[in-house]
Amino acid sequence: MAETKQLSEMIHKRLDRHRNELAERQKQIDSTMKEMLDQRERFAAAAHHLLEYVVHPRMVELSRQFDNAAVSDRHSGTDFHCSCDFSHTPRFPATVSLDIGLFPGESGEEVTVCSTLDILPTLMEYKRNDERTLPLEGSDGTVGRWVEEKILEFVDTYLRLETHPLYQKDYIVVDLVCGMPISATAAPCRIELHGRVLYFCSEHCKDAYLKEKDA
Repeated sequence: MAETKQLSEMIHKRLDRHRNELAERQKQIDSTMKEMLDQRERFAAAAHHLLEYVVHPRMVELSRQFDNAAVSDRHSGTDFHCSCDFSHTPRFPATVSLDIGLFPGESGEEVTVCSTLDILPTLMEYKRNDERTLPLEGSDGTVGRWVEEKILEFVDTYLRLETHPLYQKDYIVVDLVCGMPISATAAPCRIELHGRVLYFCSEHCKDAYLKEKDA
């Protein structure tokens, strides 16, 4: 027994050291997880505020300008979204979605604001994605201005559908006076004659047609 006593003591020392190392490692894990959960809660609270009071009202204002638009919100614990979806119409012959998303930044004290635009079918070039990272706290004004910028960019893109030849190919008509092909949905002038609708590229062509008809 005397011969193994020293060995036993060394084994116990190693076991004690291992238990201490495990306990210290667990303390570090507990501390890290607590900080991560605290950061997640801070982000969720700030992102929910931004979504409700900054992003959502601006997207609703966008939707009010179009009869075919609807706004919806969705979120998980790590990302928050507000989408404005546009249904297919003769004037805007595509299914379109503009999404504003809020995601945690790398430091945990930042928010990354992302815009994503989807147009189906895709028949023209357009900017699909953009993002900006901002401080999580006190960013209402900056986020609001960025979202407004993305909304205005979207409006410019969306209005292109009204006259784009690939999107309007099923609605192209010919001005009877000048022969110009124009979109029936965007034609500035039209008259109904004997149950038929005639489209014109301008008031001048419409007046010329009526003058010739009455001559």
